[in-house]
Amino acid sequence: MTVKIIISNYIRNLWYETCIILIMKRILVIFALILGGTVYGQNGLWPSDSLKEYEGEIVPVYTKEYLNRYNRMKRLVVKVYPYALYAADVIDQVDHNAEKIEKRRKKNRFYKEAYKHLKNDFKYFILDLYTSEGRMLMKLIHRETGMTVYDISSKYRGETKANMFNTMAKMWDQDLHITFEPNIGDDRIVEQVIKDIQAGIVEFDDEIVSIDRLTYKEGKKADKERKKKSAKKYKHIRKQKRKNERRIKKAARKAKRE
Repeated sequence: MTVKIIISNYIRNLWYETCIILIMKRILVIFALILGGTVYGQNGLWPSDSLKEYEGEIVPVYTKEYLNRYNRMKRLVVKVYPYALYAADVIDQVDHNAEKIEKRRKKNRFYKEAYKHLKNDFKYFILDLYTSEGRMLMKLIHRETGMTVYDISSKYRGETKANMFNTMAKMWDQDLHITFEPNIGDDRIVEQVIKDIQAGIVEFDDEIVSIDRLTYKEGKKADKERKKKSAKKYKHIRKQKRKNERRIKKAARKAKRE
């Protein structure tokens, strides 16, 4: 009987001690939370072992497709943008000088001569352009002058001549009414390229190279020779490829018979 009483008292004391330990742990946890909240609330700091937050400039992330389009537009812009800037300067100068001419007849004659000089500066350069390059040049001229190539032709040569020029341009898959839309499609990318040029991110030389008739003809002749050599080279490659294919087929038939 005494043994039972001793065991019972031991179990009861153990249970009391366990309860006290649990209660003390809970009190300590609550106290730590209250203390931690007070410290962080006063100082406004994260714990030293936590990640700190930093604010910086937004870094754009471009897809591979966008970068391909950007590089393609950059090649076009770098080639033709100097001529768009040159055209804008010439037109500004022509308009400034035309303001001093009062008589309409003399002003029209002045416009005609100015247009002739501008066309001579661009003639062989434009003839040497691919379709995509010519289209880009007209877009950038509209960006820099606020006028389409049709508007320029109409202003300096008359509407009849402008319509004739536009009809001829359509034969070469061009449109003199084309405009530059900086917030739409590829034009948006072109606008970014130009901003990068102005910021010095993209290398750019604004010096134009005047192409005369002789230079143009020599360039076309060299291009023709280059294409001829390239065609001859690929013809030899195709011939060698067919020869190798026949040799492989012949060896396979021989192996099958054996």
